[in-house]
Amino acid sequence: FVGGGNMAIAIIGGLLARGHAAGDIVVAEREPGQRESLETRFGIRTEASPGAQFACADVIVLAVKPQQMREAVAPLLPLLGGQLVVSIAAGIRLADLSRWLGGYATLVRAMPNTPALVHAGITGLHAAAGISGAQREAATALLSAVGDVVWFDDEAMLDAVTAVSGSGPAYVFYFIEALEQAARELGLTPAQARQLAGQTFAGSV
Repeated sequence: FVGGGNMAIAIIGGLLARGHAAGDIVVAEREPGQRESLETRFGIRTEASPGAQFACADVIVLAVKPQQMREAVAPLLPLLGGQLVVSIAAGIRLADLSRWLGGYATLVRAMPNTPALVHAGITGLHAAAGISGAQREAATALLSAVGDVVWFDDEAMLDAVTAVSGSGPAYVFYFIEALEQAARELGLTPAQARQLAGQTFAGSV
């Protein structure tokens, strides 16, 4: 993993829960406190920036903020040689990512959503041309660790995925909060309002 933030944490936790060995996971994270937290929580290896271990990886997950991506991937340039690179950064198109990686094309773009943090997410996936069946399966296994996955042949469809499932949870949260507020205004206690609103959504889904 390049980046050790919330989404990386969710995926790492999902992989470990599915039986992957902690020793097989390495995270490049520039913040010392976050590296220490990752090592303590998961027993994985961390380093300040991508090093030689990334040259031996099967899959490299780019889990940094979109505005940090170009700078974050620069250290990977001399390390790439057939690894599957999966980006979970919103809005970064594969053509741009490939250009920043010197034309590297073994790429998959993923659009997960925040319910991945509780392993109940859904991720839209798109593969660059030439990705093998085994690499598609590897990407599926990676993101399936935090929920369901849906593949798209047209990368442009990930814009719709971003709108529906990427941004959608925020609207669900807002609706639940509004339902709770209405319940309190009708005289229910906060605990009753939350229980009724939450279970209404859970049961309806």
